[in-house]
Amino acid sequence: MSAFGVFIQRIRNLWGERPVADWITALTLVGGHLLYCQLTGVDPLFTPISGDRRKDIYTTLASASALIGGFGTAAISQYATANGRRMLEMRRRFGTSLRRNWSSILSAMLIVTAACLIALIVDTEKKPGHIGWVIELSLALAALRAVRLLWLFGMLIDVADQDVTEPRRSPAVTVSRPTTPSTGSTNTRGAR
Repeated sequence: MSAFGVFIQRIRNLWGERPVADWITALTLVGGHLLYCQLTGVDPLFTPISGDRRKDIYTTLASASALIGGFGTAAISQYATANGRRMLEMRRRFGTSLRRNWSSILSAMLIVTAACLIALIVDTEKKPGHIGWVIELSLALAALRAVRLLWLFGMLIDVADQDVTEPRRSPAVTVSRPTTPSTGSTNTRGAR
């Protein structure tokens, strides 16, 4: 593997082990956008949108984040019920990290949903003000956590598939032929 490949693998491993990276990335993106808007005088993302459309966006984002949280719950169920050799080893080696990732996805989606529902109540002006930045941060966080969920879900499916397709290490089951009562023979072709 090339030096660049090793570098990418290390970044991916760090990202996988530290869900707080999503918060840092979201804050950096929104902070950079805030700085850009302040320096250039460009309107923030939600400012030119009418109040009714903003409320539609808040409702849609709250629904989508709740749905993503539901997918996360489904993935946790798959993880909890899978019991192949590879899955058991993955739980043993990475159980704490996996739990941290799952709980971070679910808690972030709850935070995003709550922020959007609060924005529905608070955003009554022509311009969203600070709540627009909170929703922009929520949108960035939801997108990053959705990527994390896809990564975890893909990893679990790969491991579960490998466990299912791996040949079992137990001996093959033998099926004995029934004997016919009249002859005691195992030949059943002419026994009718």
